[in-house]
Amino acid sequence: MQLDSSRDLALKPRILIADDSRIVRATLIKHIQGMFDFREALDGEQAWEALLLDPSIRVVISDLTMPKLDGYGLLKRIRSSKISRIRNMPVVVVSGSDEQAERDRAKAAGATDLITKGIGTAQLLSRLDILSKLTSSQNEFERGLQFLMGQQGGADEVSLLSQDDWTTQAEAMLTGATRQRRNFVILHVCLGLKHIGLEGYPLAPPEVLVHAVGQLLHRTIRQTDCVVQTGAAAFAIATGSIHFDSARNFAERVCRAIVNAHPRDGEMELVASCGVVSVTEPRKDSSAEPSLPDLQEVVARRAELGLRSSVTGVIGEEEEKFLGSGMQLPARLPEQLKESIDLATLLRWIKEGKEDQVLAHLDKLSLELQPLVDLLLKRKQQ
Repeated sequence: MQLDSSRDLALKPRILIADDSRIVRATLIKHIQGMFDFREALDGEQAWEALLLDPSIRVVISDLTMPKLDGYGLLKRIRSSKISRIRNMPVVVVSGSDEQAERDRAKAAGATDLITKGIGTAQLLSRLDILSKLTSSQNEFERGLQFLMGQQGGADEVSLLSQDDWTTQAEAMLTGATRQRRNFVILHVCLGLKHIGLEGYPLAPPEVLVHAVGQLLHRTIRQTDCVVQTGAAAFAIATGSIHFDSARNFAERVCRAIVNAHPRDGEMELVASCGVVSVTEPRKDSSAEPSLPDLQEVVARRAELGLRSSVTGVIGEEEEKFLGSGMQLPARLPEQLKESIDLATLLRWIKEGKEDQVLAHLDKLSLELQPLVDLLLKRKQQ
């Protein structure tokens, strides 16, 4: 019996509880014990050391106000960690208030979910169960890889450019565009894994899906363009001699193709946010020529802002203003995304029984199929 009990304990997901209040820790432990294993930390520094030493931790519950290292500092270390296990760790922030400003700051710092100290047992267990299963849900997304790679199933895989090689090519493209007064655009694609029951920071999707997206981008761009993986789930594309609207439309199609690889249970979704910046975009210092690092900083910031806001689509100058001020994006954005759905996706949804999704795009489907219908009618009359 003792052996079985030890085995059961080992199979329970381990939760790290970081709070300087013994009463708060005891209350949280009372909520979760039986369903979860747990480990305690009295401050952010202890929590950070525990994360480094204990790979069995699946979720962190952290207070915002702690000595030595507060919750915001702990979040910053976690999200900037070079260890993917830690960087992608779900973090639940415990707050003593419902103030929106505090919630927004925690989300911006990288919190995966936010709860108040008076949360009920059932609600807390439900959220922790979602989070502890988040990484195991990655297999669901691998089923969607056929959509991303199916059309190119026989193609050989390619290695993306190194960061140095990409920078060299992008610098040359920018120099040529500036000299010849042509356009130059950088796209920055960030990917995230989101559960509909959580309101915070999307986590990184599985590596196999990120790899598939990299292959998709390489085979989609023009030969004169270049793509590089810039992070665990992020890519940058440099493209020249292209109209800005064309670059935006391309980015919209890419984002839509990526998120269509989703699980069928409807609870999990991919977020694909693409920041975009052009040398033709107005700048504060119009006298200075734009540099590649400056453009990269802008486009990465926009993509990250879109990811934090769980927005799938393009984030340019206008969208950044709306999201940065806490406002909703303009109503025209969903229409742009709607138009980017292609016929192959609609037909696939019909086969999968997703009639409600298809009906929203019925006009486009009818328009796309009309030439085929006309041809069939013509042959029948002959």
